[in-house]
Amino acid sequence: MVGGKDRPTLKLKDMEEKHLHNLFLKNMSGLIEEVKNPTPRLNPNSACGGMATHAGLALELGITRKKSLSPQMEAILIWCQCRTREYDTVQIRDFTQSWANGLAFAALIHNFFPNAFDFRALKVDTPQDRMKNYELAFATGEKFAGVPDFLTAEDMGGMVQENRIDPKMIFSYVQEVYRMCNEL
Repeated sequence: MVGGKDRPTLKLKDMEEKHLHNLFLKNMSGLIEEVKNPTPRLNPNSACGGMATHAGLALELGITRKKSLSPQMEAILIWCQCRTREYDTVQIRDFTQSWANGLAFAALIHNFFPNAFDFRALKVDTPQDRMKNYELAFATGEKFAGVPDFLTAEDMGGMVQENRIDPKMIFSYVQEVYRMCNEL
């Protein structure tokens, strides 16, 4: 933190990753509460986490915002983008096609358990490759963090094959990853 005489200012790019995510989610929780119980605010950057705080944080981190989502879904989507931004082959933009080849699931889990598997060895060329990615990510999440297995590799494979990926299923699973892994 650096700043003037009276008030320090926060340099987001210098913060540790975990603190950055916690700051973001703190702002999002204020935003979600504000959406549920709106109150007039003179300062949108208030400690309550107004929209300007949320938008500014996403902008500074170079994160794609999805305004069509609920605040809760947007918060989790941005959390996923933060956690996977160092993975060049992963671009999370939604809760459907971004997860279709299994790399987003694998990157999210690998972020927390980098020694569990070699992410760079994963392939996406065939349906079998994608199935292996799902299996690896889901099994690793369950083994190391206790992430429930209510979404299976077979479920994902079927949704992708039928071109009907259910965003609520993806969101629910990722929300569990957040719940089980964020404090690690």
